[in-house]
Amino acid sequence: MSPAVHTWPVITLTFGAEQIVAEANGEVLTYPVLDAATAHEVAADAATEACRRLGLKACRVQGHTEDGSMFEMVVDAELGTLEEYDVPAAAPASGPGKRRAGSTTAGRAHRPKGGNQRRALAIWGSVGVLALTAGASVAMNLSEGDGEPVAVVHTPPPAQLPVPAPAGWDTYGAWATPMSGSQVKAVLDWEGRPVSVDGSKLIGHDPDTGVEQWSRTAPFTVTQLAVFTVDGQTRLAAATAKELVLFTPDSTEPIRVQVPQEATVVLDGGTVPRLDLPTKKSLLVAADGSTAARVVPAAAKPLEAQGADLIAADAKAGKVWRVGTDSAALPKPATLPVPAKGAELTGILGSVEGRVVAAWKDGKQTIVGFYDVDEATDVTAVKQVAVRELDGNQITTSTVQTDRIHGLLLASSVLADVEATTAHRLDGQATLAAGYAWVTDNGKQAQVTRDGQTEATTTADQAAVPDVITDNGMAMTRVAGSTDGSLYALVETGPTPTASTSPTASTSPTPSPTPTAKETP
Repeated sequence: MSPAVHTWPVITLTFGAEQIVAEANGEVLTYPVLDAATAHEVAADAATEACRRLGLKACRVQGHTEDGSMFEMVVDAELGTLEEYDVPAAAPASGPGKRRAGSTTAGRAHRPKGGNQRRALAIWGSVGVLALTAGASVAMNLSEGDGEPVAVVHTPPPAQLPVPAPAGWDTYGAWATPMSGSQVKAVLDWEGRPVSVDGSKLIGHDPDTGVEQWSRTAPFTVTQLAVFTVDGQTRLAAATAKELVLFTPDSTEPIRVQVPQEATVVLDGGTVPRLDLPTKKSLLVAADGSTAARVVPAAAKPLEAQGADLIAADAKAGKVWRVGTDSAALPKPATLPVPAKGAELTGILGSVEGRVVAAWKDGKQTIVGFYDVDEATDVTAVKQVAVRELDGNQITTSTVQTDRIHGLLLASSVLADVEATTAHRLDGQATLAAGYAWVTDNGKQAQVTRDGQTEATTTADQAAVPDVITDNGMAMTRVAGSTDGSLYALVETGPTPTASTSPTASTSPTPSPTPTAKETP
């Protein structure tokens, strides 16, 4: 039996000279056409993808050409077919017309174009002929009650952030979505889409409109969220302190990771999820949810899971291990080389992508050292790749913040770019997020880049800090401690001029590019 075809939503296909554009509930997909002879296949692909994103098995399609012609079709997402739509005799009548992207038309019916449509659809205009017939025309059940339930696709409304916006952004949110008080930071998924958390539900949103693109449900209330590339495969990890599941881009079924009762789940501790045990062991999680045990040396602490290896360090002795097997026979450790005669090690800040960062005291100066850990796991070796001298007091290592996606460390008032091996002392207390340090000092917040430059400032006290910044320039921001918890997509604005004479960032808002078609779950 053919799946039910809904009166709403309607997918719009616009046929141009070199591309086909599919629009559905505010999302725009652009498919290039390189050969007119295969344009019908491109149109079917575009309509099928739009139908899948709406969560439907079949959907009405309106084809529009440059000369103003309009054709009624139907797409079957399961079969990947796009065929002429034959109007059932009992079809309701209502006004024709193209539905604008983003409009709310739930519950409305569209009147099919009159006349006999049992013919090939020539809708490629002057460029060629696009035949969309596959045998006889199809007449499918147009139903809102007897077949599959009518899809409900929500477009989140715009909203004002209830607290001062981060430096460089406005309080106006292009859209906002509730998170039911969840304090979990938003992340960007495998396609750069923001992910919100509502209890046990994870939702991936279109960055421009906030429309739900996919959803996953964890078997528990999620308190941690991160995206990893494990063994070359992308995984979305959702966790509590004691539970962990992985999701793939192409399946809604969670991969359950067996977490020992005494273990603690760590999602911000390396390139893969880590389960730390009180017995001086860490379990490193693979893409299929299996785990590999790694022994943590006595007096050492785990720094980073680097693939299948564990990097651990003894901060007092300055020793580093790279453990790559589950054997109790540990590799010989490496000792961090002293960057200057008489320098005293004050702490190891962390490790990012196999590069350890350490702080040293040398008289009135602080030295930040960067050390690459060799991949061999039988005997650990390190190489000093850079040292940076800073004036002022030594670095406090009790609260170190890490932004692994952007390769940054923040310890006390020192911002370290691990990849570029640079270190900068900041003027005030800072929070590391979204690839920037957000510095608060004297009633102002400054957005500081990885090279220590102030990009924007705001005079507002207690300004919010974004979780992530999307490719289209929106700052995904929550209100810390809010009981009703929502995620706001803030529109970028020009920065407030700083007191310095250094140039500031452009005041032009970042344009939103038209997304191209990509495989989406």
